[in-house]
Amino acid sequence: MTKHLLSCLLLCCAWSVQAQKLHAVYEYIPSSAATFREHVYFEKGTRIAVRDSVPVASNAGKGNEANDEISSSFSMVLNNGTNYRNIVIQKNDKKSLIETRSLEGKNYLVTDKFPGLVWNTDYSETDSIGKFVCRKATAEYRGTTLIAYYTDEIPVPAGPYKFGGLPGLIVMLHNESANPNYWLLQELNYPYSGNIPVNEKYINSLPKLSLEEYVRKEEAQTEQQMRIMQSKMPVIDGVTVERHKVRGAVEQVYEWEQVKAK
Repeated sequence: MTKHLLSCLLLCCAWSVQAQKLHAVYEYIPSSAATFREHVYFEKGTRIAVRDSVPVASNAGKGNEANDEISSSFSMVLNNGTNYRNIVIQKNDKKSLIETRSLEGKNYLVTDKFPGLVWNTDYSETDSIGKFVCRKATAEYRGTTLIAYYTDEIPVPAGPYKFGGLPGLIVMLHNESANPNYWLLQELNYPYSGNIPVNEKYINSLPKLSLEEYVRKEEAQTEQQMRIMQSKMPVIDGVTVERHKVRGAVEQVYEWEQVKAK
C-alpha cells in the first residue's frame, strides 16, 4: 500500500512538472560576429524555440559577417510585432519536429525526421554556471559532439534549438567544432504564466519541405552564388582556387549523407 501510494505521488509530481509552463531566454552565439536571443517555451511536453532575426550584439569591425547571417535568415512578424528568424516546434518528445526556414525570400515549413539524442550523463563532476549547479552530459549529433550542462533544480527536459530530453533544464550547450555554436541561459520564468507568441495557424500554412529537400535547395543556391563570385575574380596563371563545403551550423553531417557514405 505504501509503495503504491509513493508511486502515485511520484507520478503526480512528474505530471505537475510537465503541466507547468516554462519560458527561458538563451544567448545563441554562432560565431564571433553576433549574438542572437533565443526564446524557449515548454508546456505539456511541447517545446517551442524561437530565435530572433536581429542580433543583440556584434563586435566592431565584423558588420559584414553579421549582415550575412541576417540576410540568410528566416524573418516573419508575429502578433506582438517582433521579427523572428527561426522557429522549432517539437511536440510530446516525438522524434520528428517542424521548423521555419527561409530561402530566396520565401518562408517554408521544414519537417525534420529528428534522429533523437542519446545523452551520456555518466559524469560525476558538477559546475556552477550563473546561479545553478549543473551536471555535464554529452551526445553525438549529426557529425559533431554536443556538450550540455543541465540543472536538476529546474526538472524540465527543455533546452535551446532542437535540444532537450535531459533530467533538467539545459543551462549551457555547445558543440565540438573548429567554430562551435554556443547557447547560454540568460533569463528564466518558471512557472510561466504568459502566452507563447507563435501563430501555429500561419506556420502550418507555409509551403512544406523535408529537411533533405531544403538543404539541397539551399546548398545549390549557395553553390550558384559562389560560382558567380568566382567568375568575377581575376584569373592568375598558375593559381587555382579550391572550394570545400563547410557548414557553419551545428549540424555537420545529415542522415542521408551518412547512408551514401557507407
